[in-house]
Amino acid sequence: MKKLIYKLQYGIFRAFRGFLLMLPEKARFSVGEKVAVLGYWLIKSRRITTLANLELAFPEKSEKERKRIAVQSYKTMGKAFLGTIWLEEYMKNDDNFRIHGMEIVERECLKGPVVFATMHFGNMESMLKFSEKYPFVTVAKKQRNPYLNKYISENRKHLNITLLEKSKKTSRELFEYAEEGKNIALFSDHRDKGTTVEFFGAETVSPTGAATLALRYDRPLILGYCTFNRDNTTSVHFKKIDVVNDKDKSFKENVHLTTQKLISIMEDIITCYPEQWMWLHDRWKLYKVVSKKKKK
Repeated sequence: MKKLIYKLQYGIFRAFRGFLLMLPEKARFSVGEKVAVLGYWLIKSRRITTLANLELAFPEKSEKERKRIAVQSYKTMGKAFLGTIWLEEYMKNDDNFRIHGMEIVERECLKGPVVFATMHFGNMESMLKFSEKYPFVTVAKKQRNPYLNKYISENRKHLNITLLEKSKKTSRELFEYAEEGKNIALFSDHRDKGTTVEFFGAETVSPTGAATLALRYDRPLILGYCTFNRDNTTSVHFKKIDVVNDKDKSFKENVHLTTQKLISIMEDIITCYPEQWMWLHDRWKLYKVVSKKKKK
């Protein structure tokens, strides 16, 4: 029964993809926005999480303003996720990209392998464009639907990346690739096993993969993120993060301090472009708390 459902889901996806590709690009992005807004209103748990996160991050903003940011964030994510369907076509057009800080990447990559930290931010999949010149290893969550998972994997094979499926052996695989001298790129903004940090004035847990690899292999750490422009072009930003390597502290402490520094810089970026970040992720585990309050 589950296999049949997966096949049906995949069939619907392929039909929707075919319809979408018949439209001009501007119309495709518009569809992405409309689908995302529909999801905002239909999926109550995600809407509650989004608004709770925004209230925690921006208590000084009015409820009306936070709702506006929430809807705009959904539109951004809708365009980013739907845009993966024609990503190869999008990336071939250099006019779609405005790059800031490319000299940082070029300078550091000339010296040797680099660790990139990335964010669920703006047109995030467009970071894959830089695999053309700087191949890297990255990690992606396996999709429940095996047919969709295979499609995504096959669709990435033409790119100059090594895509690892997230599993218990991911850390070991990343260390192996790092030892081979590969560039590593990891999403570092969402909640995952790691270290406790302060993010928008509240404690949460952040992954330490990027900081660990940078410190363990003495590599530069570069934050890369993308913002969607109004004309659906992408501005790509690169910023070097100063790794904390205090000889008077333990390796674990240096990893923690570096991760906190990275998260604090991300917080500043998100504050500047709140509509570009993925607020629907339960970053601070607020959903259950807010849901209980609403039931009382």
